[in-house]
Amino acid sequence: MAPTRTLQLVRRLITAPTVGPFIALVATMAFFSLKTDRFFQAQNFSLVLQQVMIVGVLAIGQTLVILTAGIDLSVGTVMALGQVIMTKLAVANGVPVLPALGLGILTCVGYWAKRGLLPRTRPIVPGEWVIAD
Repeated sequence: MAPTRTLQLVRRLITAPTVGPFIALVATMAFFSLKTDRFFQAQNFSLVLQQVMIVGVLAIGQTLVILTAGIDLSVGTVMALGQVIMTKLAVANGVPVLPALGLGILTCVGYWAKRGLLPRTRPIVPGEWVIAD
């Protein structure tokens, strides 16, 4: 009876939707750890987390949009717009970092405030928001 239960558990694990990405993650980590001895250092983990953080925050926001029965294709575009504004202000115009960050975030918030009010003023389904802008 135990082998059957074990076999069922193995089948359930193999067919789980999270197993494939986990195996890809482990294989990638194994590959890069064999290519360099610096892969498992704290500085590298910090760099990876910094790079993943932006995409992770966007993924959480996009998940919330999809869960509320909406679709919005402009999330990445608005993020890029905010980054361009922050960079242009800080680098090209010499604005200090904190005000540049604030103005970039304020631009994104203003865009989303407009988008949040749009369905209240006109009867538009969420998929048409991108076209309406």
